[in-house]
Amino acid sequence: MNRSSHRTPNRQPSRPPNRPTQRGVRAFRKYMLFFLLATGTIGAYLWIAYRTPLAEALANTAADPRTFLSEADVARAASYSMLRDLLFFVGYFWEWGMLLWLMTSGYARTLSQGLKGLIGSVWLRFPAYIAGIAAALFALGLPLRLLSYSISRNYDVSTLSFGGWWRDQWVQLAVDYALMLAVGAVVFALARKGGTWWFRLWLLSIPFLVFLMFIRPVAIDPLFTKYERLSDPALEHAVLEMTAKAGVPAERVFEANYSKKTNAINAYVDGIGPSLRIVIWDTALHKLTAEEIVVLTAHEVGHYVKKHLQWSAAGGVASMFFLLWIGNKAYRFALKRWRSFLFIRHPADWPGLPLMLLVVSVLTFVTTPLTSAVSRNAELEADRYAYALTGDADAAVTMYQKLAASSRGTLYPPALTYWFRYTHPSLGDRITEALDYDRTLP
Repeated sequence: MNRSSHRTPNRQPSRPPNRPTQRGVRAFRKYMLFFLLATGTIGAYLWIAYRTPLAEALANTAADPRTFLSEADVARAASYSMLRDLLFFVGYFWEWGMLLWLMTSGYARTLSQGLKGLIGSVWLRFPAYIAGIAAALFALGLPLRLLSYSISRNYDVSTLSFGGWWRDQWVQLAVDYALMLAVGAVVFALARKGGTWWFRLWLLSIPFLVFLMFIRPVAIDPLFTKYERLSDPALEHAVLEMTAKAGVPAERVFEANYSKKTNAINAYVDGIGPSLRIVIWDTALHKLTAEEIVVLTAHEVGHYVKKHLQWSAAGGVASMFFLLWIGNKAYRFALKRWRSFLFIRHPADWPGLPLMLLVVSVLTFVTTPLTSAVSRNAELEADRYAYALTGDADAAVTMYQKLAASSRGTLYPPALTYWFRYTHPSLGDRITEALDYDRTLP
């Protein structure tokens, strides 16, 4: 008998369980092709859109940027806005690629299993796993954030030193890690129980969102910026007199030291209950007149009077319900179809975290045009309230012009950018609105 007939047939060594599969590699390559095509297409669209001439009806009016900016500054603003718009879309596409890579490369699975062999206690292992995911996302996203910072510096919008920017990156990482750890622990604890875990998560998110609105102005924002009482007593009196007229229970006005970070101008009303505060950036104090600052603050007061903060909170709760309902369906669909190369065994498996983040990011992007449209409507209401409260639409016009100059903003953004990025009406539209309101005054 031929002895070779008793030999065991040669078998290829099995693939290590956490190494990328061919399907995973192909999926990631296809996504990178999409990334390049989408970036190129949007870039070409923006390049053409920003070269569209201004409508003749607006020429030589206050809504024409050439009446208050030099030709060089107009061109520079268009160039900066185009780059910022492109980075907005690329930022989402890049984030999706990062999260997909964490799954298809086996990184998330390898990290989970490696920590299981090193750390016995789940109470210590889970924070370490979240740290590994957060660190990877931080490192992979750093080049794009550095590019964004460099562009802002080169166009004289950001005044933040590299050291200050680098510090803010680490502070943001710490805040992101704390939130990811807290939310992730609750999500996986509920997911293990199955059923309508997403609905229970939504119920828990309601007090969390309210708490975040309360705590952010007094505990989180000061981590990034210094806040102190407004240094100009006369201006504070004028602002508080205006807020008292509007029925806003504000006792003091805060000045935020943003001049070390940016040349942009801003003011806002934030918080609820005892954490309610009126904040004016010091850049506004340096560049705006007292009348313009009062109009700017009146706009923010309009949000309070019109209860936009409460409506925003209610909208956030409703959006969270939709996000979790659709997100749960999308998450389970992805698991059922692509489980083999995503290295996720069941819905409550820790390596599923990148997929959860991916689903949330995609849904956020898709719903952005709707949320932005709602926000623009609220901002328009606040604008009109400010004109009525102060009776000074002229100051609003010059304020908007200075906003455009300080932020290198375009007055007339392309439609795609307007739908996705603009939570406020365009500065051109706001100037036109203020001019129209001024004409109705006796």
